[in-house]
Amino acid sequence: MSQLATFFKGSDTRLGLFYPEHSLIAIFPDLEQAETARGKLRGAGFSDEEALATSGADLVKLVDEESGVFTFLMTELSRFFATEAVYTDRDLADANRGAAVLAVHCPDERTKKAAWQLIEPAAPLAARYYGASGIEHLAGET
Repeated sequence: MSQLATFFKGSDTRLGLFYPEHSLIAIFPDLEQAETARGKLRGAGFSDEEALATSGADLVKLVDEESGVFTFLMTELSRFFATEAVYTDRDLADANRGAAVLAVHCPDERTKKAAWQLIEPAAPLAARYYGASGIEHLAGET
């Protein structure tokens, strides 16, 4: 099982697509930069249960673990409408080039803002928050 699957405790999909609700996901060029950003979060009081830095290979593993016919169909539909699957595709492409993932559990707006203030100066390639009502793009995407 991937570290991300353990971190999200099985609640990382919605309708078969990668959608870790109440999580801020940031993509960094490499694991060292993701770990540095995680260190800033730890210094501010975020615990190991609230923040995880892992290799892009772990994201690839997570997506592979969750593949199936329903997931395939929903992913293709999402690509057609240019929604969640497009972002996962970009993240996977970055992961295959050595990028790393920083995942932060943010159950509320206050926590999300606090986490983002600590992560933003590290200039992630992309960052988004998966809220109950949609995805908020924080960096690297229009």
